[in-house]
Amino acid sequence: MPTRPLVLGLTLLCLLPTGAAAQSLGVAARGGTLGLGAEAAFGLGDRIVIRGGTGLLPLEVDGRFDDIDLTVEFPRTWYNVGVDLYLTGAMRIGGGVLVKPDDVGLSGTPATSWNIGGRDFTREELGTLGGRIDSGRRAPYVLLGFGRHTASGIGLSLDIGAAFLQDPSVSLNSDGGTFADDAELRSRLDAEARAFEEDAPGYMDIWPILNLGLRIGLGG
Repeated sequence: MPTRPLVLGLTLLCLLPTGAAAQSLGVAARGGTLGLGAEAAFGLGDRIVIRGGTGLLPLEVDGRFDDIDLTVEFPRTWYNVGVDLYLTGAMRIGGGVLVKPDDVGLSGTPATSWNIGGRDFTREELGTLGGRIDSGRRAPYVLLGFGRHTASGIGLSLDIGAAFLQDPSVSLNSDGGTFADDAELRSRLDAEARAFEEDAPGYMDIWPILNLGLRIGLGG
């Protein structure tokens, strides 16, 4: 994974004078692809800011996929911590780590029947289908941002970037159907999960970052 931005940020912090202390700070409310939440920023000198926050993303998407009424539940909680390096008074580049305790959850019910590994199973045989898409708990990120979080007064901030997740690991299960405990169905669901992993598009391991914030700076 591209962890260089994080390593660079930590290296810059290590190069600061030993007695350096936070010279300014700011707080912000934000909304975007990391959910609705808040963050705090601590300025170290004129160009470096340490920033961390958390957000809630209660997002579920319902739709029809391959004759299955499917619900996709995205990770609900996101945490971030990283370093911003200001190139100008307001424009910055940044890097750090995102943490997400949750995976993407899947649940669905076949409309009639569903072919799993070459065999058709009826709705009664399958019951409710469930699954998880595990892409790791932590992911490095890079971003381009506008707005100085620690500048005095009230203002806006914008983050545009991407986090780089692990390659997805998929698990599928069946519950409540007459074949829910059937060894053959279990084997075929595992095969479907492996096929999904192999065919998954490359962008599935990238989480976009687009956040708009209202910040209050207390100095700097």
